[in-house]
Formats: sequence, C-alpha cells, structure tokens
Amino acid sequence: MARKAIVDRNTVLQLLKESKTSQSIATQFGVSRQAIDLYRKEFIRTGLLQGAASTPALPVTMPAPTPPTINPPVSAKPTLSSAKPPEVSLDQMIELFIKALDALKRLPELEDEVVKFRNEHEGLLQQITQLKEREQKRKEQETRWLQAQNPDNVKF
Repeated sequence: MARKAIVDRNTVLQLLKESKTSQSIATQFGVSRQAIDLYRKEFIRTGLLQGAASTPALPVTMPAPTPPTINPPVSAKPTLSSAKPPEVSLDQMIELFIKALDALKRLPELEDEVVKFRNEHEGLLQQITQLKEREQKRKEQETRWLQAQNPDNVKF
C-alpha cells in the first residue's frame, strides 16, 4: 500500500493565495506538483481561490501563422505577422498535455484498427478482381456460344 503524504489544506490554500508556485509548495510538503495542482483546481472550483489570482502568469506563446504573400519580390524576406499570439495559462497548457497523452494512449488501438481496415480493403479488392475475371470468362463463353449457334452472323 502506498504511503500518502499529509498535507494541510489550509496551509496550501494560504500559500496559493500568496502566489507561491505549485512546485515550491509541493517541495515544502514532500508531494508532487500535480498533487498541489489538484488542490488548486479544487479550491478554484469551490470558490475558495480565484482562478486568475491563484496561478502565476506564465504566458506561453504560440507562433502565429504567417499569411501567404502573392508574388513577393525576389529580394524581399518574408515578414512575421504583427498579430500577437494567444496567451495560454499554465492550467490550460497542463490540460492540453493531458489530452495529448490520452490521445497517445489510443495510438496502438487505432493502429490495430487501421491494419484491420487495410486487410478488409485488400480482401475486397481481391473479390473485385475475381468478379472481373468471372465476367470476362462469361463474356468469352457467350461469344463462343453465339459463334457456335450462328457462325455466319457473329461480329467480332
């Protein structure tokens, strides 16, 4: 059975209100940063802590896509867009990472599904080829039968 660390919720709440980082609080209590983040989310959900005030602003900027230029001069260098990229809070970034990891967990399952569909596709292509061969044989037999019935009237 795993040992659970004892964390004083009131102390954690007070430290979060003082804008201490989750990592520094976690180190103080000997727990993981994720454990403190869970407390933070619970405090925000219950209204004991304000969302914007509780998280130290660590803006993560994403590069803005540059719009394509039409017939740029040969000597001109491409310019970066003047629009500011959106800022992503630490909590939003953590949520994105969690979703990305969940998606990666599904990758083997999806790969197996692709293999299954590929095999089905190949089987169906084989069936189509067999049907085309049968149709060709049927047409050849029909032509031979017509030729045998009326050898003078058959057109090739």
